[in-house]
Amino acid sequence: MSDIGYNDNVDVAGRKFHVQTASNLEKGIARCEVFESGKLITLQTVNFERRQARDEQSMEQRVRRIVSDLHQETINEIDLIFQIAGKVKKIRHAPSNIKLGLIFLYNNLIKDAIEQFETALSIDPDSAAALSNLGLAYIQVGNNNKAIQYLKQALSKNKNYADVYHNLGLAYLNEKQHYRALQNFQEAIRMNPNYDKAHYNLAIVYLESILTDKGDTLLPPPSIRLERAQQQLIRLKEAHLNIFDDLYPRIEAAMAKSEIEKVVEILVSNRDRVFPNEILSLIGVDFYLKFMYGGKGLSNQVINRFEKKLYHAIDEHPNYADLWNNLGIVHLIQCRNLFLQALGEFDKALEINPSFEKARKNKKLVENDGKEFLILLRAILR
Repeated sequence: MSDIGYNDNVDVAGRKFHVQTASNLEKGIARCEVFESGKLITLQTVNFERRQARDEQSMEQRVRRIVSDLHQETINEIDLIFQIAGKVKKIRHAPSNIKLGLIFLYNNLIKDAIEQFETALSIDPDSAAALSNLGLAYIQVGNNNKAIQYLKQALSKNKNYADVYHNLGLAYLNEKQHYRALQNFQEAIRMNPNYDKAHYNLAIVYLESILTDKGDTLLPPPSIRLERAQQQLIRLKEAHLNIFDDLYPRIEAAMAKSEIEKVVEILVSNRDRVFPNEILSLIGVDFYLKFMYGGKGLSNQVINRFEKKLYHAIDEHPNYADLWNNLGIVHLIQCRNLFLQALGEFDKALEINPSFEKARKNKKLVENDGKEFLILLRAILR
């Protein structure tokens, strides 16, 4: 059978996107790419099982469904996020602007992300989260000096965010200011000892500084830096990060040969694979926006898909507290939906038998508890 592909242009909010999705039977993946003005902004891949030739007809149907679903879901996501952006624009709620900005940021729509973070700051000038995410946006476009300015402002508003120290360390690392990077990664780890990404970047600082700042007296001697980098790498290996486990034999072999430059190249080039952004925060952010503003976009099917994403993410990253928190929220929403389903079922009982007092009493209890559930969820998510 031949590979299957779809192409569509999507016009939304005065913007033009092109979505193309295709299977790759040899690799067993479906790949969806989104372009704006000819520039690739996002891509997503889905793995599928490859079967023997005797199943060719059923396999073609299955692959066609996978590719078609991925293609249509991507189009729907683009349309929905800009619908949500229109709704958020009409209210003054900084947390919603920040979460919307993160969706744009992780889809490489940097200008849109910066606009959302700046809007959040205009609503709440003391928002450390808005300042921090502005810093993150400027890191993504390579403007590390501007990122440093915003991240320092974020710390002046609130010093209790390990992520801000980590991102400030990353900006300094990108600028080869290794001592300052070291200080900020260490502070992030002091606040959160299980911050694997900070440990990872700290290893890069120690190793990269040996190559470029060997004589820096503010840093430990090169032999100590090498030893501390090895300690960070061993700790990461013991954390059993899936992608890192695959990389470690190459790292270990290069370290044994004192090929420090090669180790740095492996670590830097694979950082986004080891720590994909979606795992860190995007699942919960997306869920928040759809629950608060998506209307029918948050169907039981969508909720179940989020639940599966979270379970899969937790299997790979069991120590991410955000993932467990978001899974709890998903389960609360599922409980609320079951309450609403029960309400409809009690209504049906009363339709069949209007004098059924037990059903009438149950309906009233569910109506009251259903309202409380909605209030609870909105309080948790705001």
